[in-house]
Amino acid sequence: MALSRSFVLGQHYPGTSVVHRSGALVKLVSTIALMIGVFVATKTVQYIPIAVFLALGIGVSRIPLRFFARGLKPILFLIVLTVVVQVFFTPGTPIWQFGFVRITREGLGLAGFILCRLVLLTLVSVLLTASTSPIELTDAVSDLLKPLSHIGLPSAEIALVMSIAMRFVPTILEETERIIRAQVSRGARIGEGSLIVRMKSFIPILIPLFVSSFRRADDLAVAMEARGFRVGSPRTRYHARHFRSFDAFILLGTAAALSGVVLWRLFL
Repeated sequence: MALSRSFVLGQHYPGTSVVHRSGALVKLVSTIALMIGVFVATKTVQYIPIAVFLALGIGVSRIPLRFFARGLKPILFLIVLTVVVQVFFTPGTPIWQFGFVRITREGLGLAGFILCRLVLLTLVSVLLTASTSPIELTDAVSDLLKPLSHIGLPSAEIALVMSIAMRFVPTILEETERIIRAQVSRGARIGEGSLIVRMKSFIPILIPLFVSSFRRADDLAVAMEARGFRVGSPRTRYHARHFRSFDAFILLGTAAALSGVVLWRLFL
């Protein structure tokens, strides 16, 4: 089934490109800004500035396009379902009709708009996690949430929890795949029969998956305590962060893309 290999969000793709060497906090802020721009746009054509900037980032990162294509696989069903619903069930001016089934001009426009939104959101997220190691991403989230620590919010711990959760998604998928193969080899029929039968067939998968997840969490807690981790204790960082020239280019490019979306929406 290759669940873990198809889910690339959260997986780091090692490299030496300028995108990989850029500051994690800069890339995180840029990603959030681009996502805001995606939701600010109201027409498909307004996505052009973001799409151009994202294409430049993907090209400079030297990450294979197939890696980003794999990132779209988990939402492929959602994309197809959304497009079908919008195309065939959006009222408007019909451009093709056969019986009660019809395709409207408004439905095609809305389907293309939502398709671009889902694709852009996914690709921006994949580029961030693929070009940034989990440790760097944890530090970036911690720095971003650091102002909230003045009101008692443990920003470092929240960042660590988010990073661990994202890091272990592919691991849990790999474990699920292994359990499914083991159950199938023992004669289990997974995903066959009626809905009730299918739900019952997943019980032999969920129980060992939960047991394995709790065991892995306990091992991780012991390993962190053995390395001196304590909640609330100040932490040091092995690598010092430096603002590079390409970081400024990323911020300027992000500002230009976001400004292009806003100006396009307001005046065109």
